[in-house]
Amino acid sequence: MTFLPLRRIAPRHAAQYAAASAALCLCAAVALAFLLPLAAALLPAIRTPDTGAADSGGTMAILKTVRYTLAEALASTALAAAAGLAAAFFVARRQFPGRKLLASFASVPLCIPPLIMALGYISAFGMAGCLNKALQHIFSLQEAPLTFLYSFWGIVIVQGFYNFPLVMMTVADTWAQLGSDQADSARILGASERRIFLTVTLPQLLPAIISACIPVFLYCFFSFMIVLLFGATGGTTLEVAIYHAGRSTLHFRTAAQLALVETACAFCVLLAYASAEKKAARAKGLSFCGTEPRKRIQAAEAVPTLGCLLLLGLFFLLPLISIALSSCRIAVWRRLLAMRGFFPALRNTMCTALLTASICTITGFSYAAFLRLRDPSGEHPLLKTIPLAPMAVSSVVMGIGMTALVRRGNVASLVLAQAALTWPFAFRQMYTPLSKIPQDTLDAARMLSPRRLDCVFSVLLPYGRSGILSAAGFCFAVSAGDASLPLVLAIPRFDTLSLFVYRLAGSYRVDEACAAGLLLGILCMAVFNVSNRLKERRLR
Repeated sequence: MTFLPLRRIAPRHAAQYAAASAALCLCAAVALAFLLPLAAALLPAIRTPDTGAADSGGTMAILKTVRYTLAEALASTALAAAAGLAAAFFVARRQFPGRKLLASFASVPLCIPPLIMALGYISAFGMAGCLNKALQHIFSLQEAPLTFLYSFWGIVIVQGFYNFPLVMMTVADTWAQLGSDQADSARILGASERRIFLTVTLPQLLPAIISACIPVFLYCFFSFMIVLLFGATGGTTLEVAIYHAGRSTLHFRTAAQLALVETACAFCVLLAYASAEKKAARAKGLSFCGTEPRKRIQAAEAVPTLGCLLLLGLFFLLPLISIALSSCRIAVWRRLLAMRGFFPALRNTMCTALLTASICTITGFSYAAFLRLRDPSGEHPLLKTIPLAPMAVSSVVMGIGMTALVRRGNVASLVLAQAALTWPFAFRQMYTPLSKIPQDTLDAARMLSPRRLDCVFSVLLPYGRSGILSAAGFCFAVSAGDASLPLVLAIPRFDTLSLFVYRLAGSYRVDEACAAGLLLGILCMAVFNVSNRLKERRLR
């Protein structure tokens, strides 16, 4: 009698052990795919110097590159913070017809690759862009009047306005939940609205602003494709310098020194980000004093509001619209579809993105489940710091290291490298729902079953399904939009759609590049939105 239920249960346990073993092997492979290329990329920094007359690895040259990179990243972050804070005010505190459209911008940086936005700027503000053509026609000009794009400030404008929705989203969520008691007390005491904002509201928003700006700084710090397309003479970023040293001039020691400096700077920023997130989490809470209702835009705010919305429309919406306008002709699509490399690039993108998303989702859930069971109270901060490590390594550094290991890039190395860098994003999206599971539920599950895997498969997995779907869609979009790793690995006779777009833009076939970029953006947005819709259904 006692053996019958055991026989029925045994296959389920066997499947659980098999799935857990496969997940552990996959996690080990991802860990090795991160550590080995990183070591291969950084070790030449302490080995024999390169032979040849290469002065680019000198201390002064490195310091100049670091200074330029920090200036570009800080200026881009400041612009994103200014635009994001202004937009957050309108989303959180004002009611007007375009508020929902403005709030929807928050998903653009998450699902549209930066290469697509760069294409939009070329189509709108480039030498042969629609805006320059219009100005030349209206004022009978011989030369294009707008030349800011291919300069330091062009890079800053592109990156700042591309990333401002990330600041807007975080700050608006916090701003909408702020209690009105302190502001009301200040008004009773006679404080002006400007003083209330500077002395009451801004200090309350500061943790959220810092928490939003640090990831934006890292995105700008690691920017590669935008700088490669718009970089001006006289300065370059660490990413571009590493790529040229490791792939063009083959000065591996110089590339390793630059990579070491870049990774160290990024890791320090990430530690600051972890600290800022904790402060933001403590500052953010439920208010029992009531929040301020959204008001209509007042007469005194009309001019600043119009100016803000015009800037966002000009530098955020117009590039996206320009992509659609540049690719709306049938002749452009005919030329694109007739290209031999288009359909293979589309197929390669789907395959690599699906594989990368699957690996990232499994790895991220495995570590999130381990952390939830092993350290439920957060007593071991080192365990939560581990997912920050891949976020401190750029795609170019990973690509240089992977090339040093495998010599010739292949699809497996591309997928593993993308997964090694992207899985922390999946972890962050899945750990949040798992951390909300009551500890009593987990304790009861452990008491009712002697096997820990039952707790994982019966409690954590069902609770974490919403995060799994969201993580899979996000990782798919990141992988599909990545052109840096495919470019650095230089896989023979292999293009992804993002790399295909970059090659078209580099050969001045902007219309075809916009058409392919539009398709890539639609693909990423579709997968991202479908995963979010499924997530919302699960939450209901």
